[in-house]
Amino acid sequence: MQKTAQVWKTMAHWAWVAVLPVLLSGVLRAVAIYLFVTPNDFAPGGINGIAVLLEEGTGWSAGIFLIMLNVPLFFVAFFLLGKYGAVISTLSMLLTSGLLIAFGHIPGMVFYRPANNHILAAIAGGVLLGVSLAIMLRSCGTSGGTTVLASLVNKKFRNLSVSGMTAVFDACVVVASFFVYHRGMGFTAKLEPVLLALVSLFVTSKMCDVILHGFQVAYRFEIVTDQPEELAAEIMDRLHHGVTELNATGMYSHAARALLVCIIRKRQIGELQRILKRYPGTFASFAPVSEVYGKFAK
Repeated sequence: MQKTAQVWKTMAHWAWVAVLPVLLSGVLRAVAIYLFVTPNDFAPGGINGIAVLLEEGTGWSAGIFLIMLNVPLFFVAFFLLGKYGAVISTLSMLLTSGLLIAFGHIPGMVFYRPANNHILAAIAGGVLLGVSLAIMLRSCGTSGGTTVLASLVNKKFRNLSVSGMTAVFDACVVVASFFVYHRGMGFTAKLEPVLLALVSLFVTSKMCDVILHGFQVAYRFEIVTDQPEELAAEIMDRLHHGVTELNATGMYSHAARALLVCIIRKRQIGELQRILKRYPGTFASFAPVSEVYGKFAK
């Protein structure tokens, strides 16, 4: 009985960490491409964008091209990114491919094509693609696709970063959309798919960041002061956040001073700056903190 319960617990765990991300990511990506991207004549970047451009040029479903592109990439990812990341990202892409092919055979499958405002479709598609990307990054640490190609280039040229090469691949897709869409039309009409692609990429990136790092980004302040007790007491009383004091020595004057460290919310930056103005000779710097663990007032 105990062994059976353990088996069910293990199966539930794998369903949560593997199956669910594959399903959610694959479905969201397929819906974004079929309902918002393809009918509004722009490419979102990456492997998805390449498949969409090939569909526009040949008339075949983007799902077919996703399969053709991702099968060879799977073997590369298997050795470069690890077995788990390669399997999860490829299964998600294959699910997207199957859904895109299936959607094309469903009668009455509607898509969003606003009359004169395709930017709404670019935003909606970017949101869904951003959520899909964040799910994959959280579950297996990779999105597959152009990340695999970028990792392959990085193996050969160590001075080229993976993120930088991924951005280059996305830029190539965006530029290619200028020559694929609205052929035979004027410059303005050919430029529209490029601008829509940039909007979609921007929204995708921001949506992914929001999900991975949260809406409330904290800020870390480092304050050098001669009045640590008074300043720390006022910060804790007015901002309700803890303060840590460290001993510091100025290397120019060799004078011993106090270094106060505190983490606050973005909306409290102005209030803290007003507090600091009342302490002459105080020096402060601050930077964003993507995640905070432990006791922290939200």
